[in-house]
Amino acid sequence: MAGWIHIRMENPGVPPLKIINNIFGKPPLATLILFVAVGIPTTIQFFHPPILTLLRRDTTAFLAGDWWRVITPLFVQDGGVSGSIFNLVSLFLVGSLAEYLWGRRRWLAISLIGGILSEVVAFAWQPVGAGNSVVNFALAAGIATLILARTPSRSARLFAYSVLGAGICLLILHDIHGAATALGGTISLILVQLDRNASPKRA
Repeated sequence: MAGWIHIRMENPGVPPLKIINNIFGKPPLATLILFVAVGIPTTIQFFHPPILTLLRRDTTAFLAGDWWRVITPLFVQDGGVSGSIFNLVSLFLVGSLAEYLWGRRRWLAISLIGGILSEVVAFAWQPVGAGNSVVNFALAAGIATLILARTPSRSARLFAYSVLGAGICLLILHDIHGAATALGGTISLILVQLDRNASPKRA
């Protein structure tokens, strides 16, 4: 179980416990900001339900001019209290690890580009809905992609293949979480390739 986390980008040999200590020792600022940004409107929606109606994904309303619905569905939830808690807790856990491994700027690229493009796909596949789960899936795919690119650990790679394989199954079923996985993985592959191109060529 610990092997999958053994993939510090700059130094694949860092012990897992040290990685965990670093995660909790250095606050994942970007993840915390997004957590609060999602948590506030999510909490408000339970006391003032029209907030969910105004901000959720609604293809008909979007085509009628509600342009903000390509972004705002990421900040409210359609899964009730239990679904909202699950999405927020998952965001904190997955987001924190992804931010540590990728850094804040690249975390931002994976989470926001992956999340927004997933909403674009969702206009066709799931016309009405809301939730930050697509961001979570994009970030999870980012972690899995980095594992495959940076570590030879068999257990870690098995974990990564399982995550991406599940995402492919969801994609085939036209589930928006599958789209988020594919988008997060694609963005991450581009970032990995950019890293390789920027690295000094070995003699």
